[in-house]
Amino acid sequence: MLQLSERTLVRFSVLLVVFLFIYFCFKYNLQRSISKKNFILVKSNVSTIARVLYLFLCENQIEMNAYSNAFPSITADVMFFCWKENCFHKNFTKVNTFYVAQWSGSVSKHQPLIRFEPKDNYIKIQPRIFIINEQQLNLTNKTTWTTARNLLFQRALIEEYRQGWRWAYFNFGDGDIQIDCPITEKLLKTNKTSGDEIIFAEHFRMFINNSINNDQCFLLVDAFLLSVSPAIGVIGGMPIPSIYDGLLAQIVYHIDAMFNAFHRDAIPFVLPYCPRYDQRTWWTSQAILIYRSLCLFGHVIQFNDVHVNRQKHRKYPRTGDPWAIDEDMNLVPSSLIPLQSYMKQSRLVGPLVLRHYGGWSLEMASDECRQGHTFVHPLTCKVSGQQNKTLS
Repeated sequence: MLQLSERTLVRFSVLLVVFLFIYFCFKYNLQRSISKKNFILVKSNVSTIARVLYLFLCENQIEMNAYSNAFPSITADVMFFCWKENCFHKNFTKVNTFYVAQWSGSVSKHQPLIRFEPKDNYIKIQPRIFIINEQQLNLTNKTTWTTARNLLFQRALIEEYRQGWRWAYFNFGDGDIQIDCPITEKLLKTNKTSGDEIIFAEHFRMFINNSINNDQCFLLVDAFLLSVSPAIGVIGGMPIPSIYDGLLAQIVYHIDAMFNAFHRDAIPFVLPYCPRYDQRTWWTSQAILIYRSLCLFGHVIQFNDVHVNRQKHRKYPRTGDPWAIDEDMNLVPSSLIPLQSYMKQSRLVGPLVLRHYGGWSLEMASDECRQGHTFVHPLTCKVSGQQNKTLS
């Protein structure tokens, strides 16, 4: 009996070692596939829910703490990349669990996006905060603005795989921005809400009524994104002014990188960021993103009633023309090449009446874009359609 027990124990130990070996190989290959094969996206048959992820580059704890009154929230999780010193989340409030609706961009504008009791097609979540400290990564090279944002993007995709559902929007922001939203007082008074505001005011009021945080502006941004569903959303206070006073939203394309919100299904057309020109200028990675966003032309929308009121500017490489990009990268679909020179100029596109805007969806991208512009090589940044199957 003793020999039988020893044999059984040995067999069990061998099986356990094999299992652990397979598990860690799988985990390693997952992370490697995300980092080496263009950040492979979670397949679209995984639920996307009406929830946002903010991804901020921060210098230090003080800069990160500026967001402690806003995140995590009833609408959003948050992920920080701290590059100058290690940061911790001790100053952030814990939010109780609740249920979030599945989301597609064509969801009814009147369907509640959050609930506090179980219901079909709602997923139970616990709002979270993630922190990446650059000093703990043991990197061989110092990060740039571009590569740091890509590390945030990579970590977000890994988290999506672990949690089994996708965020509706990835909102990238510089950690030193401050935003204002003077329209909130009007939106909270139902008798004063009219016109385009009606599209998202109901969701905004629900978010405010159930929020434990003090900041209202990011809740307003989220209500706008989840209700209007642009391919890319930006806010005011950037280089493009409002076409005329009182205009709630407008179509733009020349977008500043300080705050960009990407629709989950639009991500393959613009991300990851390209570090190919970082030694010369950090602006070119955003210029490349703008070129790639031509596939989304007419669906990049600026929300004028939330705007940046302050941003610090640190020293970083910015030599030469940021639009000077090698022609081998295939950034612009052939049918849209005439727009390439137009994109270099600071022109407005047009006003947008939200009540007549149906939101962006993957089907709105042309076959040329879907089949030829959804994959970027991680080293050369050449764009192709090699992995458009990840969208199906």
